[in-house]
Amino acid sequence: MDLKISRKTILKRCLHLLCPNCGQAKIARSLIDISDKCSNCGMLIKRSNGFFIGPICINYGIVAFFLICPTLILGFSGVLHLNLALTLTFIMSFTFPVLFYSASWSFWLLIYYLCLPKELYNNRPDSSDDLLFDEDERL
Repeated sequence: MDLKISRKTILKRCLHLLCPNCGQAKIARSLIDISDKCSNCGMLIKRSNGFFIGPICINYGIVAFFLICPTLILGFSGVLHLNLALTLTFIMSFTFPVLFYSASWSFWLLIYYLCLPKELYNNRPDSSDDLLFDEDERL
């Protein structure tokens, strides 16, 4: 089955924080408010219970391994003054996760739909009787 929405298109849309299905609407209403559904096509962004764990892991991983650890290493190795390094890590640990929240959701959708592109509404077969995006509603 050919995909109506290619992986390359999914990549472009998610990097611009747009709905991976239609590419017309932002996935976030504000800095920390992710839409439940796309305002244009109605695809669920927050698919079901537990789907939020992916963005949390991405956000935590980037903060811990790419911001806090390098800053602390620079502080303990003497490149930065230790008090400055500790102050920077404290500030970054609270501000960056908030600033990166919507991007972490978009990266999670990117990973999910690059691995499972047939899960996108527009990529499902027309004959599919299972066109609900919310797994809880399928039961």
